[in-house]
Amino acid sequence: MEESPAQRRLKAVHCHLVDTSNDLHSPSPIQHNLTSSHFVHSEAYSVVLPEKLQTGKWNVYRSAHSPLKLVSRFPDHPEIGTLHDNFIHAVETFRYCKYLGKRIRVDGTVGQFKWMTYGEASTAREAIGSGLRYHGLPKGVCIGLYFISRLEWMIVDHACSAYSYISAPLYDTLGPDAVKYVVNHADIQAIFCILETLNTVGLLFASLIQKNMANCC
Repeated sequence: MEESPAQRRLKAVHCHLVDTSNDLHSPSPIQHNLTSSHFVHSEAYSVVLPEKLQTGKWNVYRSAHSPLKLVSRFPDHPEIGTLHDNFIHAVETFRYCKYLGKRIRVDGTVGQFKWMTYGEASTAREAIGSGLRYHGLPKGVCIGLYFISRLEWMIVDHACSAYSYISAPLYDTLGPDAVKYVVNHADIQAIFCILETLNTVGLLFASLIQKNMANCC
C-alpha cells in the first residue's frame, strides 16, 4: 500500500530525531540527529523541509524557527498578520533607520548610496496608495510593476499591500508579447515605470487599445 503524504513526512522527520529518554543528562527525551545533512539545525534563516526532493534542483524551504509547520503569527508579535502589518511595525520601530538605498551614478560611474529611511518609505507608500484611490481604482485590482529590481519597485509593492491592490510584475526581459499577455490576462488597471521606459509602456497601451477596438468592431 502506498504511503500517504502524512506518513512520508512522519517517516522523514523520524530520521532526523534521536531517542534520548535513557540519557539522564539530556534536557529532552528527543534530540535532533546531528548527523542529518538534509535538515539544518544551526543558526539560519531558513531550512530545507525534511522530505528533501531527490530529483530536480528545487526544494521547499521554511523558517528555521518553525521548520515543521506553517505559522500565521509571530509568537512575540501576535498583532502582525499581514505584510502591511509587518511594514507598519518596522516603521514604528525603525522610523529613522536606513531601509532602501540606491547608488548615485555620476558620469556613468557608480557613486555612494543614497538612503531612504523606513519613515520616508512609508510616506511615499501612502502617497502612491492614496493617489491610486483618488483616481478611482477600487480594491482588488491589479497594478503593473514595470521595473527592474530597484527602490521604486519595493515602495509600489508596499503601497499595493497597504491599499489592497494586487501587484503584478511585468518583465521586459520576456519581450513585448509576454508583457501584453500579462497585462491582458491580469486585467491590469495601472502600470508604474521609470522615465526611461515610459515610451515603451505608452506604446504597449496604444497597441492594446487598438487591439480592443478592433475586437469590438
